[in-house]
Amino acid sequence: MDGDMMPAPKKSNWGSLFRSEDMVLLGLYFDRAAAEQTVHELGRIGLVELIDLNPHYSPFQRTFAADVKRCEEMQRRLRFLYQQVEGLDGVFVPDGEEYSRETLQVVRLDDLDSHLGQLEANLNQMNVQEEALHLQMNERIEHKYVLEICATFFSDVPRSGATFDLGESRTMLNFITGVVQREKLPAFERLLFRATKGNCHLKFNDLLKPVIDPHTGESMDKAVFVVFFSGETVRTKITKICNAFGANLYPFPFSHNSQMTMYNECRARLNDLENVTITTRRQKVETLSEIAAKLPLWSEKVFCEKAVYHTLNLLNFDTSQKLFVGEGWCPKNRVDDVRLALDRAVRRANAQVPSMVEERKPSSRETPPTYYRINKFTEIFQTIVESYGVAQYHEVNPAPFLITSFPFLFGVMFGDVGHGIIMAAFAFLMILFEKRLQYSKNEMVQNLYKGRYIIFLMGVFSIFTGFIYNEFFAIPLDIFGSRWKYTSESNMACGIDNCDVPSEVLPPLHPYPLGFDPIWKGSQNSLLFFNSYKMKFSIVIGVSQMVLGICLSCVNAKFFREPIDIWYVFVPQMIFMNSIFGYLVFLILFKWLKNWNSEACMSDPTCEPPDLKAILIGMFMSPGNVPPKLKLYDGQAFVQVLLLLAALVAIPWMLLPKPFLLKARFERTKYQIVKNNSDLETPASDVDSHHHGPFNFGDTMVNQMIHTIEFVLGAVSNTASYLRLWALSLAHAELSDVFLEKLLYTSIETGSPVGIVIGFSMWLCATIGVLMLMESLSAFLHALRLHWVEFQNKFYNLHGTGRKFAPFDFAELRQAETES
Repeated sequence: MDGDMMPAPKKSNWGSLFRSEDMVLLGLYFDRAAAEQTVHELGRIGLVELIDLNPHYSPFQRTFAADVKRCEEMQRRLRFLYQQVEGLDGVFVPDGEEYSRETLQVVRLDDLDSHLGQLEANLNQMNVQEEALHLQMNERIEHKYVLEICATFFSDVPRSGATFDLGESRTMLNFITGVVQREKLPAFERLLFRATKGNCHLKFNDLLKPVIDPHTGESMDKAVFVVFFSGETVRTKITKICNAFGANLYPFPFSHNSQMTMYNECRARLNDLENVTITTRRQKVETLSEIAAKLPLWSEKVFCEKAVYHTLNLLNFDTSQKLFVGEGWCPKNRVDDVRLALDRAVRRANAQVPSMVEERKPSSRETPPTYYRINKFTEIFQTIVESYGVAQYHEVNPAPFLITSFPFLFGVMFGDVGHGIIMAAFAFLMILFEKRLQYSKNEMVQNLYKGRYIIFLMGVFSIFTGFIYNEFFAIPLDIFGSRWKYTSESNMACGIDNCDVPSEVLPPLHPYPLGFDPIWKGSQNSLLFFNSYKMKFSIVIGVSQMVLGICLSCVNAKFFREPIDIWYVFVPQMIFMNSIFGYLVFLILFKWLKNWNSEACMSDPTCEPPDLKAILIGMFMSPGNVPPKLKLYDGQAFVQVLLLLAALVAIPWMLLPKPFLLKARFERTKYQIVKNNSDLETPASDVDSHHHGPFNFGDTMVNQMIHTIEFVLGAVSNTASYLRLWALSLAHAELSDVFLEKLLYTSIETGSPVGIVIGFSMWLCATIGVLMLMESLSAFLHALRLHWVEFQNKFYNLHGTGRKFAPFDFAELRQAETES
């Protein structure tokens, strides 16, 4: 439907969290001389979501693609420098700070690019030299061990000059010495024996401490070996086997004098290498210390320049006027801040042409993004909502309701004063030390940090419902004194102020002032009593929240001026929901509020609390017929028939009128468009501009049928889904009882101090591990499901999701880069 034929949505007068902020489409015009300064100012204030005006160009075809690529190369070099600094002990990169624009301007990008390239080349050369030094030093260490240990192998051989030189031609016996990994030695020995057919002899000795392998750089246990053999063919085989096992071969002369000469040369060379290594290391540390102090500034400079060039690629450049032209969305109440930012950029760039900001009227196809002003408290609730889907522009936001409803539903399932105190205290400590936890790199700590406020509220509401349930680590709190007492005349308790005839088992005239009376916890019918209350309470909460969701759909329809959705969606849904489940809530409250011990009721034999399930079933199975035992009030049969008829009428009311009314409205609008635009080139017969897509009556009818069936069946299933509040609350209470009785009370009954300590430790571990962690996570997920499926689907994202406001903001980009 054409935009001028349909009244526009009203302006939002609600708070910014109930509805999204009013957005305007801005046109930005600024001189080329002030382009970089302007974009930098826009990134600093973070208020404009720029629109890509060059969608048909690939990233490589854009004007500043080469600059972006250069910045990415510089970021690669900076990452290399960070890795080099992190690999050194005693050298640290200072914490990043927010640098002013003036500080960043001091660093020229061209100079920084060449400087980083030179630093990378110098460090790579240092690393190559250092690796070569380490390789030589590790080889000299292994060679020194070979000379020391192999000397013991030949210590018993008489030395009389060349007569016993086994390496000369006087004898056919030769040998090879080296170092091999200790765990490979058995296989090495077997393969030598098989390959030479036993024509070799292996002697080895383990090194007392691990050594660094020269080739892999890993520390490993090794052994020095010497292999005696005869013949060049055998030498070739042994050499190949040594290479296959990664053995390092080193020369070893037989002559004692030659051994001492080689040993002294090896030690001298080793000392020289150690000195050179220390000197090289010191130079590297000094170089990287100077680099580390400047890395945050360089990183910020390159990061900002890259973001600026990326943003400039989104803009158009008017060659005739030499102006950059941009479009973007901005919150309406912050347009003046954008103007001030552009003025600051012009002054800093000393540009001759002033920048201009104009507010444009968006076309009917352009949907503004959704933006909420949130703070550190409301952020987690908005995150939970947007995990389901982003709200449409000006659609009602469920987040304000989640602030109280989410922790309350959690507390219903997790109600215990002691458990709530632990949870609230833990969250309070995170809030107290939030500045320290903010920059933690532990993923679990970060998730807990982000949810610290909702965890605190969940703990507070758990304390509140714990007082209602009267449970403190499953122990009843007798704060005000029980209002019931047992007597010898009856097995049942009676009220302490209404016990003149104990056999009548009358309740107290003045009940326990807060929550359940502590006597219920130890009674035989406590489970039946708590189940009855929690089951009914879950239904009351569920129906109330779903009715609230339906009412919010009316608020949306009224805001967007959609009377069809009000009269043919909201009204029949309210009638259907309240005719059945609203009536069930009424029965629950009426049964709770009626005094079944009054004189009039006691004198009437039919005045008994009825079974509400039987009343609801009888309402459908035998309408107009209410047995005396199921009667709650006069005229009940007539009211139930009336409500049943209303529910039946509401189904076709939801199904049929809306598609036909939409078709009639579309036909009427099409006729008006053709009448007013007789020369229209593109026919409007297949477009419904209100829904921004083609209008098809068949699809609309099927879609409405699906929604109707989904609502009718969902009303039943969603109401039953809220019974999880009762089930989780029962499970939590029963687990607490089991841990208390079987672990703590049983150990106390033994009277053994050791047994008590063990029992208390087991009870504490079970409480923390099962109840505080597993059970709380289960309750959290169930509360999340109730809000997403049972509450939000009544009014939220009914016509599709919106688009979240994503402004050009240095802070957001920096955070995203850090997280990635």
